[in-house]
Order: sequence, then C-alpha cells, then structure tokens
Amino acid sequence: MDNLRGYLALRKSRPTICVAVFLVGISLAGTASAKPFEEYLKPIPTVCPLTSSTWGCGGTGPTCAGAQSNALPVLPRDTCNGIESTTVPPTYYYWDGQIIKAKDGKYHMFHSTWSGTTGFQNWVNSDAFHSISDQGVLGPYKRQDYVYTNNGSHKGHNVSAVELPDGTYAVVVGEIVPLTIYKASSLDGPWTPCSPQSDVGASNVSLFPRHDGKFQIVERHGQIAISDTLCGHYVKQNPTCSYTQSSDAAGTVYPKRTSIPGVSNPTFNWQEDPHIWRSGGTYHIIYSGSGDRVGWHVYSPDGITGWKDNGYAWSPRDYQKIFCYEGSTTCTAWYKMERPSVVLEDGHPTHITWAVADVDKDNQIPAGSNHGSKVIVVPFDGVAFDTDFGTGGDDAGAGGAAGTGGTTGVDGGSSRGGASGTGGSPSGGASGNASGGAGGGTTGAGGATAAGGSSSSGGTSGGKGGAGGTSSANAGGISGSGGRASGGTTSNTGGASAGGHGGSSSASTGAGSTSSGCSCTVQGRGRASGGSLLVLGLVLLPLFRRRRSAKTS
Repeated sequence: MDNLRGYLALRKSRPTICVAVFLVGISLAGTASAKPFEEYLKPIPTVCPLTSSTWGCGGTGPTCAGAQSNALPVLPRDTCNGIESTTVPPTYYYWDGQIIKAKDGKYHMFHSTWSGTTGFQNWVNSDAFHSISDQGVLGPYKRQDYVYTNNGSHKGHNVSAVELPDGTYAVVVGEIVPLTIYKASSLDGPWTPCSPQSDVGASNVSLFPRHDGKFQIVERHGQIAISDTLCGHYVKQNPTCSYTQSSDAAGTVYPKRTSIPGVSNPTFNWQEDPHIWRSGGTYHIIYSGSGDRVGWHVYSPDGITGWKDNGYAWSPRDYQKIFCYEGSTTCTAWYKMERPSVVLEDGHPTHITWAVADVDKDNQIPAGSNHGSKVIVVPFDGVAFDTDFGTGGDDAGAGGAAGTGGTTGVDGGSSRGGASGTGGSPSGGASGNASGGAGGGTTGAGGATAAGGSSSSGGTSGGKGGAGGTSSANAGGISGSGGRASGGTTSNTGGASAGGHGGSSSASTGAGSTSSGCSCTVQGRGRASGGSLLVLGLVLLPLFRRRRSAKTS
C-alpha cells in the first residue's frame, strides 16, 4: 500500500511517466548466478566443410594409434577455423594466438610459429608472426609476415596483443627473448620496441590497460605489477584475495587448489599462461593448469583487491561442451588446451582462443609425425558473462577509452545522481560499461536515461546507458530500461531506481540502488521481469480508470 500511495501522489503531477516508474519500481526480479567459465562457451559455426584430409588423431576407434592411450579423434574438423597447417606432416606449428579487430573490419591474429620439419620441441626457435582474416573472427587466417624485425631477429614466444585506449596497439613477447613490448599505430606495424623494467617474472606475460590510465601485467606464476606508462617500471603489487593463495610465488593471485573435477590424482603443476582483461567493470584472469590439463578463472573489481575464485574453468576432458560444431553432433577432442585469450569487441569478450594439440605436445609430436598444433577460436557469450560478473563502470582497452556515460538530471538537490551507469559505451559501443550514466540524480529528478535503446553491439545490455536521457523534474526516471542483451535476455539487471538514483542500476551487475520515491532494491545480480510488469499493469488499470472517473465527475 505504501507503494500505491506513492504512485497516486506522483500521478497527480506526472500521470504518464510515473506509471512506468511505478511499474518498474515494484516489478519482481529473479536472481541470476555466475556460472563456471566454460558454460558461457557456445557451439562453433563452421567456416569450411569438415574434413579428415589432414593431420591428427582420427578414425572411428576410441584411441589414437601411436599416441598415448587416452588421445581421442580430432577428425573430421574445420581446418578453416583459426589457423593451422593442413599438410601431413604440418608445414608449421602454431601457438599462442591473440585476435584484435582492426578499424577496417579485418581480424588480426598475433601468434608464434615455427617449422613443422623440426618437431614441436623446437618452439624455442619460434618467431612472432602476424595473420589476417577478412572473412570474420573465426577465420581462416592467412599468414602475413613477421610482426617485427629486431636487430635482424623475429624471435619471440608467448605472443599476446592488446588495443590501447588511445587507439594504438601493443604486442608482448618473452620466454625465449627478454620481455619486450612493441607499440604501433596500425596492426600492420611498423612496431617500435621497448624493454620495460619489471619487478615480477618476464615469462607468460599478459598486459592490459587499466581503467585509471595505468598499465597492468600478470606473469606466469600469477604475480601482478602496475606501471604508470606502457614502457615504464612495472611495480609489483600485493593483491588481496578472498581465498588462500597458492605457493607458486609470493603475492600470486592463484588460489591454493586441493582437488580438480574429473582428475583423480592432480599434481597442480605448471600453473601458467595467465590472460588478463577487463569487461563489465571487472578484471578477469584465466590461466592454465597445464600439468593437469585444466583451466581456472579468478576475478577482481579493480585488478588488485578483492580477488574471488570462480574455480574450474575448462578441461579438454569436457570437449563435448567446448569443441562441438553448430548444428552437428561432431566434436573435436583436443588433448591439450593452453595459452587462452579472449577476443574483445564492443567491450565484451565474444570469443575465446586456445592453442591446442591432438596429443601431448611435450613428447608426442616429433619431426615428421602425423600430429600438430593450431590456434582455435570458440564463440563466447560475453554479454551474459559480463552481466553475471560485472560491476558496471568503464572499460579501457578494446574499443578505446572509457565511455563518458552522460550527466543528465542535475536539477534538484537531494539524492546522489547516477552511480555506475546502466550501459554506456567505451567509445566503441559496449553496453553495461560506462563510467557515467548519471541519468537523473536528485530526488524526483532523473528522467529516462537512454531508456530502451540498444547498444552498438547488436542489442546488448540496457541501451547506451546514461548518455543523455530526458531530465524530467519530479519524474523519477528509468535507468537504461528496455535494452536487451544478445540472445534475448532482458538486460538492465538491477531494475530501475524510480526516485532519484536514475542510472545507478548497473546493467552488468544489477546492483539496483534505493532512493526516495518508488524504487526497487535488487540484491546480487537481478533481472527485471517483463512478465511481472505486464501483470501489474493489468491489475492496476481499473484503479487508474476509477480514479480518473471520480476526478472528472
């Protein structure tokens, strides 16, 4: 009844807007829970027809002849996905594999490669290489040339790449060469090297530009370091974690593990290959437990403090959940999955890449064999992922600098204004990630901030959060309502704050805020229920009509 009295009072001054505010404010909300990382993976569309005319374990039997007894077939498969040599034996081996979309719409992959005539163990002589797909993110990727020539050498391993907020790019290499960061204004180069000073290890290094304008790296053992500049001094950090940290290294973000699903006698050896990024206002690190052939996922609100463990992320044992083709019963059973990375578009991870091998790469791929490695690309539901794990806020890096969000609704004087905006675009259109999104801000102020609009990533969460909106006094305001996440799920997961916090419901987390007037407080990661709005509207419609009739008679 208190909600109803509030509605009737507001209706006397703003009959049209307050109906929407009231209905959204009292709508019921469900609860969405974060899931294991691999559950956000999606079936793989085929680029080329599946074929068995290439290297790798195959046939109809349960094992791969000549390899370890637990190797399963990787044939038939789509050899146009990612990059690989299709000859027998492979002409080249491929490893690593970071993909960035260029401004002309082409996709550029940065990876390591070396001759297939020398055996896989010759990775110590790998070169940093550049390949391009002009047909889409899945591939096929065509070899271009070395990424760089440094004093006549192209050597480099653990190759990764990232788009920087100023629209330039960086490529990171190490392992067989000193840690080096290359920077260029174009993905085609030329690339200028620098050798940053680092207080942490220099192998398996992943780099990402921070939301505060600084740069953060994570190295093989899970230690993190931050520098004020791209090529500056990376100072070791002491992260805080909600779990017991492993003994891999001092200050690691890796949790101490005591068991692994599906692995009876885990060794917990070779925790490596960390990959760091930020989306939905949250920092994520995925990494490999290579000794046990598994992956793990941890995340933090600021990349330094409050690290949480999302645990087991993937295993090639789950190949039927990871490597199945869309519309087909065929799945490829890769034995090794290492060097994970995400493809970021419009602020969300859209695909995951792994370097994969059909058998144990450490002792089963000699020169001239029928085995090899490739970089594979798997679709990923990053919109749902960022809704479940995100906190809102801007996302530096892919797509440019953090989105501005907007500062409407400054009239009035009580309430806070918008917190982390509902949606917003990091200069490329990613939803749910803008730093602004004020969209309202005072008691009874606010207005509808970008209500209903869909973001540039094809209808992802909650409109262009808070970039404007109608600052309608005493109206309340619907913060980014009506937008839909890809796949058709309702975004704006926190519900709308009706009386002043217009914009503070984050499309990523649904941390709906409470203010004066009609408001909906959602704990955790809620999703506004469109069905409840319709039912409530039908129930209340006779009330509205009787009140109008009494007023006019």
